[in-house]
Amino acid sequence: MNPKRVYAITVLIGLLSSPLVLAQGQYDYQLFAYPGAVATQVFGINSQGLVAGTAFDGVVDFPFVYDSKKNVFADVAPVAGFSATVVTGIADSGTLVGAVTSLDESARYGLIINRQGSATVFAHPDAVSFTQARGVNNKGQVAGYRDSADDVIAPQNGFIYDSKTGQFTDVVPSLFTIAQGINNKGEVVGSAVFFSNEAPCATTQSPIARFGWLRQTNGNVLFFTVNDRPTSARGITDSGTVAGFLATDVGLRGFVTPLDGSQCQYIAVSNADLLAVDDTSVAAASINNAGVVTGTSDDAAFLATPIPPRKGKK
Repeated sequence: MNPKRVYAITVLIGLLSSPLVLAQGQYDYQLFAYPGAVATQVFGINSQGLVAGTAFDGVVDFPFVYDSKKNVFADVAPVAGFSATVVTGIADSGTLVGAVTSLDESARYGLIINRQGSATVFAHPDAVSFTQARGVNNKGQVAGYRDSADDVIAPQNGFIYDSKTGQFTDVVPSLFTIAQGINNKGEVVGSAVFFSNEAPCATTQSPIARFGWLRQTNGNVLFFTVNDRPTSARGITDSGTVAGFLATDVGLRGFVTPLDGSQCQYIAVSNADLLAVDDTSVAAASINNAGVVTGTSDDAAFLATPIPPRKGKK
């Protein structure tokens, strides 16, 4: 496929009628899918409304950037010498991150693509065969996760990678850690899984518990759950608003919330304030500084744009 080919798409826009759709602050939902794909997954959005994601046709991966203002897809050129390329994050500067898979499919490496289209492939020095970048900020700091030789205690570990110095910092060790959203301050959010009796905060989840977390620039980590359910943080604005998803009895639901700075936070969100697209599962993956949330609803991708409050009559 020609990597410079641009596809126009039809976009479905509208408020949804389900009672779960009255999301925080009210949102307009925009559904979109890569043409011809059986699945479209998006993970990152920047302040220009550019969305990074990857589509699948059942055989081949198609990394792309979607311009939500122009309603077009632009293919990202696959990296030569690898069997697959995926993109998962995009900075306001236009830098992309993601991963590539070796030709024999035995290893995955982190990927950075600069604005000029030049690709850099990297691996965490302690990874066995898996390194994936998930988010990037304008300073070139990358959030991601990698595998471990200890696949019983900590099969996946979060990290922050400074692409300018080459330094890795491991973050939030747990049974399974994903680091994803990173803002321009260097604050990082993600998810971590613990045995319930070893969790950093009290929980009713059992026998294991999943917490969302925010790592501050000083290294301090705040843990939280939404409705005391398995919670995953995935995006963070420069002002500290966090987006992510939680597991409910009817599937995944998205959330947008501030944090109050407490070490352990138990956030209550009504069903009416959770992000949902019809009755499908919603995994909110990123949020930009305008409050626009992006993510995946089953096999389609979505944008949730805050509706400005109506001005009162004089």
